[in-house]
Amino acid sequence: MSETYDFQTVESKWQRAWNEGGLFTAPENPDPAKKTYLLEMFAYPSGDIHMGHFRNYGIGDAVCRWMLMNGREVLHPFGWDAFGMPAENAAIKHGVHPGKWTRKNIGVSRATLQAVGMGYDWEREFATCEPDYYHFTQWIFLLLHERGLVYRKDAPVNWCTECNTVLANEQVQDGQCWRCSSVVEKRDLEQWYIKITEYAQQLLDGLDTLPRWPNSTLAS
Repeated sequence: MSETYDFQTVESKWQRAWNEGGLFTAPENPDPAKKTYLLEMFAYPSGDIHMGHFRNYGIGDAVCRWMLMNGREVLHPFGWDAFGMPAENAAIKHGVHPGKWTRKNIGVSRATLQAVGMGYDWEREFATCEPDYYHFTQWIFLLLHERGLVYRKDAPVNWCTECNTVLANEQVQDGQCWRCSSVVEKRDLEQWYIKITEYAQQLLDGLDTLPRWPNSTLAS
């Protein structure tokens, strides 16, 4: 009879050893010749981590371990895409403050990632809904404003009178709000825009420096 794999004992043993040894903790002053920055997409904490996440983060985990075994000093942080419309929708749906709902899901999802032993430097975890992150986006916006690269104008948006909020195009189904089925109307609201066309030619010229990118990506 073959022995069964006691994953709880074996995996918790080695995860404890990795944590105590700081295997995935990036050094504060890395060797310039060895330092490596590895980042996957941020997860939106709408609930627990699912298999779609694992398909993505499993690849990053494997790359991180391969780099460490080859002598690289790796910074492999994790972040939560926890701001904006999804948080608003969750608050409306569940009748709870978006901050409370978001932080609860972050705790659940973090525990799942740690339970399977994903190799992240959890000392460098962050969430985009926290002031110490989004104040940088505000700072960038102010720089754009100072340089005349943002402007305001009226433009039509999808408006649900029942929910009293703007809807993205994908939230409008057959002319109705996906949440309450109220008829969606077009309403002109003043909005901010970034002058991305100011750099259109530079971006197009830069495509010549990306010879290995697929044509389908370059065309889009």
